[in-house]
Amino acid sequence: MAAVLLPAAVCMTGCKDDSEEDLNVGPSDVTGVFINEVCSSGTDWVELYNSSDQAVSLAGCRLQDSKGAEEEYVFPDGVSIAAHDYLVLEKDTHFAFGISGDGDEIKLLDASYKEIDDIVVPALEDGQTYARATDGGAQWTIMAAGTKGQDNTADPDEQPEPGTSAVNLVINEVMSAPLDGDFDFIEIYNPGMTEVDMSGFILQDEKGESEQYVMPEGTTIAPNGVVLFTQTQAENPNGSFNFGLGSKGDKVVFLDNHGDLIDEVELPAMEDGTSYARTTDGASTWAVTTTPTGGRSNGAAAVPSLRGVIVINEVYTFSDQSEINDLDYIELYNASDAAVDLGGLLMWEGGGPEEAWTIPAGKTIPARGYLVIECDKEGLHDDPVNYPSWGLSKNDEQIVLADAQQNIIDEVATPNLSEKEAYGRKTDGSSEWVIFAELTPGESNDGTPERQEVVNTSGVYINEIFTNDQDEQTMAWNDSRDFVEFYNATDEDVDLGGFSIYDDKREEDSKYTFPAGTVIAARSFLTLDVYKDNVDGPAFGLGKGGDAIYLYNADGVLVDMMETGDFDDNEIYSTGRRTDGGDEIVVFTEVSKDASNNGKAVK
Repeated sequence: MAAVLLPAAVCMTGCKDDSEEDLNVGPSDVTGVFINEVCSSGTDWVELYNSSDQAVSLAGCRLQDSKGAEEEYVFPDGVSIAAHDYLVLEKDTHFAFGISGDGDEIKLLDASYKEIDDIVVPALEDGQTYARATDGGAQWTIMAAGTKGQDNTADPDEQPEPGTSAVNLVINEVMSAPLDGDFDFIEIYNPGMTEVDMSGFILQDEKGESEQYVMPEGTTIAPNGVVLFTQTQAENPNGSFNFGLGSKGDKVVFLDNHGDLIDEVELPAMEDGTSYARTTDGASTWAVTTTPTGGRSNGAAAVPSLRGVIVINEVYTFSDQSEINDLDYIELYNASDAAVDLGGLLMWEGGGPEEAWTIPAGKTIPARGYLVIECDKEGLHDDPVNYPSWGLSKNDEQIVLADAQQNIIDEVATPNLSEKEAYGRKTDGSSEWVIFAELTPGESNDGTPERQEVVNTSGVYINEIFTNDQDEQTMAWNDSRDFVEFYNATDEDVDLGGFSIYDDKREEDSKYTFPAGTVIAARSFLTLDVYKDNVDGPAFGLGKGGDAIYLYNADGVLVDMMETGDFDDNEIYSTGRRTDGGDEIVVFTEVSKDASNNGKAVK
């Protein structure tokens, strides 16, 4: 939502003074803010975009056209732009200069005239704007219709989502677990530059309108200001809202006087004396803080300062923890140009923060460098200070890196992985994650080969896998009659001679190759029993805690794969395609060996 600005009449300067040239040296300290879109046809306007995760103050900054300081606009005190938000400046409302439709230059400078951003606007026809192709991106384009105050990739004709308010206010901090003598509170922040009348605005918890608080007539919030609403109790009769906020988790909803949504936030469970707050006023990131600031600026105390600086870069989860030189690992990457001390940071996996491992004091990571943390569940290093005493599940693991206050710095959920595979960022520090076919602990991910893509030209599919035969009365684990069922979805018989299958270890010595002349009939099934020491079929075991089967054709092309679920001993389930040869993989509670999956019971 674009912020609304005060008129420019009081914000003009005369002309550039003699000291300007001396001050205009080096880059500005204001970072992450860009000139994002400019309109010079019709009503002139300039849109700014804050690409950072924190609100940025623009007080004293300057906007100029090609005339420079002659007609520049100076941002008044208190002006800020919220994280990942837009600020639109209008001709006559804010700046006095006109932007030439035949081409012009627009500069954004800080208070000392150091350059924040500078662009050259080409000639534009009526209705056109000049905009970054993506918000804050490097590429520019001429747009037939502007996206003023919106994402530059948005449909300019798109209307706001029904029920969404145009009011530019946010919930800024919430207290749901007060200490004795304190009270639940909800703090509202105004990131704009004009006072907002909140008469009739509504606050609710997760119970909705049954216990809502309606703000009385005359309730206002100053520009760049906060207003605190507290719970009404016997000890606090002058409080605002009557409902209580749950310390084990709740929801706060903020509506305008039409009942349209302004903002909402889901509250986590919190300990007494903590609050849940935006890391700085209006920021997009939230954190649980032990130093509540109800009615005051959130400041920067709760900012997880390493967010976006230190990232989880690569994860290996397949180790069986039997060898000291083959342990699960988590690789961290330092995306900054300076070494960082990681001492005191926390890391945990699916067991949650209760099992967090603390990175020891003095542990550093070099600039643009790596730190590999081995997970030593079996204590092979006998050093729990330097190695976390837990392992990683190869089947859907969650890994979290946080600061000492449990503010999350980075986190990742891993998919099922096979031996010699890692899950990592495609290039170091990038946002795209892939499955790598090689492990690169402590080395760059750039250029690491990825898992081979499935290319099914045969029409034969892995159709059902059973991994959890628990009939202990008739067989032991080493003789378990787990199975893999295949289905020929074509109208022709298919010769599988030379095709091969692997389990998730994909070891050459455990590969099973179909003998020459093995034929699967059209629209039919072929099932292989799978157990260790099998002399007539696959001799590997399938893990009830999650496994995978890979099918390769005679030319070594991966034509199909299927990952299995994680089953308890009492769950006699299988994993398969909901319909024979279909795309959807499900868990069946009705095992159908060598028979159609269609219509079978699904978990």
